[in-house]
Amino acid sequence: MTGARRFRRQRRLFLSVAIDTFGSGVFLPLSLLFFVTVQHFPAASAGTAVTVGSVASFAVVPLCGRLVQARGPKSCLLLGNVLTALGYGLFFAAGNLLAVAAVTFVVTAADRLYGAAWPTLVARLAKPEELTDWFSAVTVLRTTSLGVGTLGATALMALAGGRGLQVALALNGASSLLAAVLLLGVAVPAAERPGHRAARSNTRAALGDRPFLSLVVSQTLLSAAWLIPTVAFPLYLVESLHQPAYWPTVVVAVRYATATTLQMRISRRLSGWTRSRVLRLPIGAVAGAIALTATISTVPHALQGPLAVLVAAVLALAELASKPTAAAAAVAMAPKGDEGPYMSLFQLTWTVSYAVGPAVIGLGLQNPPLLWTALALCVAAGALAHRLRAPLRRPAGGAVAGRIAHGVRDLREEADVP
Repeated sequence: MTGARRFRRQRRLFLSVAIDTFGSGVFLPLSLLFFVTVQHFPAASAGTAVTVGSVASFAVVPLCGRLVQARGPKSCLLLGNVLTALGYGLFFAAGNLLAVAAVTFVVTAADRLYGAAWPTLVARLAKPEELTDWFSAVTVLRTTSLGVGTLGATALMALAGGRGLQVALALNGASSLLAAVLLLGVAVPAAERPGHRAARSNTRAALGDRPFLSLVVSQTLLSAAWLIPTVAFPLYLVESLHQPAYWPTVVVAVRYATATTLQMRISRRLSGWTRSRVLRLPIGAVAGAIALTATISTVPHALQGPLAVLVAAVLALAELASKPTAAAAAVAMAPKGDEGPYMSLFQLTWTVSYAVGPAVIGLGLQNPPLLWTALALCVAAGALAHRLRAPLRRPAGGAVAGRIAHGVRDLREEADVP
């Protein structure tokens, strides 16, 4: 199915994703600034409260998987949107640091539910051979919407200061509600449920599934590198290397532009590869990008900014290859019609780094060579996790009934389905 046909058939779904992501782009870059500028909390205290609320939300990951099982992905997406809007509405009433942590927990817990439900919904709508294309198309849509929303956030802040932050927060809450309304009209096929006597999937089963867990660990470790252009470079270039303030903007712009313009082209170029082979490619690219990052401080001052831009482009290309393919592989490895607990766990591959990464990078930039070494070790460990997965081959006959004991399939089964 082409991208145009896919959009026509699921127009409401894609509009829901675009509007929800646009709202996030408008407010999320300014969320900490809201508590500092509008609510007048000290930056360090507010940052700590936000981090505590975000990390605490990981406790609901198993519950999210069970909810998706019990209520279905569409209902959970709707609930996630409503909880998000409620949480952002409560930002206005957060009068102390405990309240800041609590409302952050509500918002990020809703995000955990959304992260578990969204891949499960794709599994209901897409054919197995279309999974990578679906995740690639949504990545383009989300990246574009997030970039436009971020530009809108910058404009609001520049034009209206603290009042602009309040407008951005209100727009974000409204976008979540509008996304929920659009989702109401999306028809989702019923799941092919396991038989009544079959054991249902759960978080413990997912954790005990070695190939799947290897995928989660590998992608989680690799995701630390995605923070280099957007989190590390703005501080590193300006504070450590004393570069002009426009270089972080150029770096982030290149990262978003690369993702928006090349995602589908990269997906088509890699369409003849197995998923396992595709996932090896970004690991090597990220290792090379980190090696380049470690050399930035040693090159002439005039070349440091352009070299950072090159690193951002390489990392963006690696991310384009890795994220949609990993998501498609995770869906394919989960038990058919019972994906919720697996997808709930799989979201750790991007949420962990975004929850703890900024604090780690902030501390690490006090000693940049140590930080780059730590990131390189994360990538090496991710490569090892990918390598150590147990190869489970497709049983002879290829029938659904031939699924392996606990109902998962290895990445290597994708030799004929990229």
